[in-house]
Amino acid sequence: MKVGTAAVRVAGGGALVASVLLAGCGSVARTASGPSTDPNPPASLVTALCKGPGLQLSTQDDYVYLSGSLCANDGEKFVQYMSTTGQPYSVVRLNLTGGAGVEAVRIGHYLRDHAITTWVDADSDVCTSACNRVFAGGSQRIYSFADDITTGKNPHQRTGLGFHHPNVDGDFQAAESFYQDLIAPYLKEMLPPAAYDWVYQADESNLTYNMIWLNGGQALQLGIATDSNPPR
Repeated sequence: MKVGTAAVRVAGGGALVASVLLAGCGSVARTASGPSTDPNPPASLVTALCKGPGLQLSTQDDYVYLSGSLCANDGEKFVQYMSTTGQPYSVVRLNLTGGAGVEAVRIGHYLRDHAITTWVDADSDVCTSACNRVFAGGSQRIYSFADDITTGKNPHQRTGLGFHHPNVDGDFQAAESFYQDLIAPYLKEMLPPAAYDWVYQADESNLTYNMIWLNGGQALQLGIATDSNPPR
């Protein structure tokens, strides 16, 4: 089943788009063939979704805990923090509402380069927008307690993995070149093909703030997640 880019951009998500997202199947043309040579987007893309004090970091038991949202230079903030923890951590737990996509990509590359596992516990954690880019960077990706989530839009859902297209002060089309030049190639590098296809379609079809949430079993089937069991 093939769905073109034009079809998946329909605002509000028509029946065709909904069926693709729920089924987790199909393929799309990959318009971006490699990483952008310029990883620095317009300042508005970095600051538009930054909320509060930005990224908050702490160590909890045997993992590093990321909360808040991603702001300018939070990628470097994360890298510096990891160098000062006093011990190597193999798991990063995510509870982020999104933020600057370029910072998410920087964190994601660090995670993959250092074979660090990402973890979202859908019982209590939210990982939306730019956060799911960080999640994709994990060498292993744990998505626990997400089997009760229904894939699709649900305004009452508050936890789990949520997907939409990046935007600039509410203008989703304005961020399209940024998405194609940086985000899409990064996702293609980090995820297996079926996982990349689903995320790409979800992002490109959802030019709204209302997230497309992802069921845990489907995440495993697609390869977006690699495990559903919390770290031991």
